[in-house]
Amino acid sequence: MLKFIGAFLVIISGTGIGFKASENLVLQNTRLKKLKELLIILRGEIRYNNTVMPQALRNISKKSDKVFEKFLIYVADNLDKYQGKTISDIWNEGVDKELTKLMLGKKHLDKLKDLGNTLGFLDKEMQISYFNLMIEQLDTDIEDNNKRCRDNCKLYRTLGVMGGILVVLIIV
Repeated sequence: MLKFIGAFLVIISGTGIGFKASENLVLQNTRLKKLKELLIILRGEIRYNNTVMPQALRNISKKSDKVFEKFLIYVADNLDKYQGKTISDIWNEGVDKELTKLMLGKKHLDKLKDLGNTLGFLDKEMQISYFNLMIEQLDTDIEDNNKRCRDNCKLYRTLGVMGGILVVLIIV
């Protein structure tokens, strides 16, 4: 009886691991889409509203996903304090402090830091061009991630179940 319960728990654990890996892929794709929305809104604030950066970030934080809200408020608050740091320094600190917890890869965090390096440094048109480039790259990454989800989500779930069964067969 105990062997049966133990085997059942091992299979359930393997299944859970497979489903969690699948969920992580879907969550990463969702975060990339939210990041794209954030960049589109920020591009619009820079292009049309001509608001100062702290106010623009606060406006965006109200419209953005809760995940990115802390980051935007952190950057806006630190820009208001003006401690002698540049916009890019504060932006990069915010990325390191607030966005490393997300399911974004190192590549996307580095792209966000590159974006921060252009804010306040380049003229308005160059900033907008960089936003356009980054949004196009995110579109490509989202498509790639969708393809990876279609290919791998079912595989991860199946491998989780099969891995659990394999461990039970090896132990028994």
